[in-house]
Amino acid sequence: MKTKMMLRISAPIMAISLVPLAVGVGAAVHVHQAQKTISDALALNVTSMRSSEELAINMRDVRTHLERFLQTGKQTELEAIPDLRRDSDYWLAEAERTAVTDRELELIDEIKKAYAYFFREFDRISREKSPDDLAVRLKELDIDARTNAIITPAQEFLDFNEQQIAENSADNQHMTAQVVMALSLLGVCGPVAGLLAGIGISRGVNRSLVRLSVPIRDAAGKLNEVVGPVSFSAGTGVDDLEAVLQSIADHIGSVIERLQKSQREALRSEQLAAVGQMAAGIAHELRNPLMSMKILVQSAAAQDGSATLGRRDLAVLEEEIIRLERLTYSFLDFARPPQLDKRPFEAQAMLQETIDFMAGRAYQQNVRIECNFPVKPIFLEADVGQVRQVLLNLLLNALEAVTSGGRVWVELATRNASQKISRQVVIRVSDTGPGLPAELGLDIFTPFVSTKQTGIGLGLSICKRIVEAHGGEISAANRAAGGAVFSVRMPGLVVREPEPDLALCRA
Repeated sequence: MKTKMMLRISAPIMAISLVPLAVGVGAAVHVHQAQKTISDALALNVTSMRSSEELAINMRDVRTHLERFLQTGKQTELEAIPDLRRDSDYWLAEAERTAVTDRELELIDEIKKAYAYFFREFDRISREKSPDDLAVRLKELDIDARTNAIITPAQEFLDFNEQQIAENSADNQHMTAQVVMALSLLGVCGPVAGLLAGIGISRGVNRSLVRLSVPIRDAAGKLNEVVGPVSFSAGTGVDDLEAVLQSIADHIGSVIERLQKSQREALRSEQLAAVGQMAAGIAHELRNPLMSMKILVQSAAAQDGSATLGRRDLAVLEEEIIRLERLTYSFLDFARPPQLDKRPFEAQAMLQETIDFMAGRAYQQNVRIECNFPVKPIFLEADVGQVRQVLLNLLLNALEAVTSGGRVWVELATRNASQKISRQVVIRVSDTGPGLPAELGLDIFTPFVSTKQTGIGLGLSICKRIVEAHGGEISAANRAAGGAVFSVRMPGLVVREPEPDLALCRA
């Protein structure tokens, strides 16, 4: 009791403590991801700035060398341009690689077009042999305008990235301020929330203890009427409840002992009632043959001179003695518990032997017995003699229920079967007789309940006891097409997987 109560108290507190931890971890992860995003963006902006700056510087150097060539005519000024061009190609490629936004891509496209046009025209002009012709062509190229077409968007590209860096820095500062504020609020609100939660939990536990004390007082009052006074203090603390519950548990033990004693007495009463019912059944069944025997003996004794019995009288006496003997065996089978001798055996072989044993009687009644068995063997681990007795009783009842020209079916199947082990083996015996009376229901297996005029009502009850002793169950129902069907379900072993093909046998 105390452990569960402490668990109920500590669980919410632990949950409240985990909330700030989860918030802190989440904030740290968010800050780390945001910092990484900003750092990556800043790295790209710095690379873009340097690329555009180096490209603009190189193009200014190109323009300077061309202007000096026009002034001095020295070929050395033109010889420096290829190296500057290679550097410009590299920085233009870097700028294109780091361009991400739409504006950056537009500027790179403008730079590339102006850059390609300028050097294409320069390559064409530089093929002139005469220095004078080369100078004339370069003047026609309008070097200032063509280089400015490259330098101007490169400078805009540089300014755009500087603006991006400024905006990222501002976002970073804003995010830092928000994180600081959130952590500050968490540090202030966390203890306050914990305090409020603790007060709420304390009040809730107190209310739970008060509510719990009401049924405990009620239980103590009821036990007071059965086993004597049960003390209960006015407090509502955990220790008080634990002491009261321990006292109640002790008294409940006494109540359970009394209940078990009452159950034993009730069971004994049921057993005595069953013995009385059985004695009444025995008296009823034995009265008729004893009465017949008494009349014959009294008639023979009343004759003058010689007390003799005729052949017919002796036949009647023998028939009644056999009937008494059969009744005695039936009562013994019902009275003593079945002693099981379980051994594995093949169900198909046992069923076929029993059917063959009943074939003669079925032939005399003009009744056909048919069976549907799986081709692959099914093995039961049971007392083969008692299982055969169950099948014999069911077949006898079926043969007594059907008329000439009727049919009886014996089916064998498995239920919930896997490849190697079946949970149940099902044996069904059905007939074309009149079926079971609707008013009987489950009472068909009750001792001394019979649908036959000459029956004593013990056969099916004995079958039920045998099946249940094997851990199985037996049920009875009416067939949709008429007649009755009895189903026996018993645990069995299927050592080979049954196939859907059926082996048909007839008797």
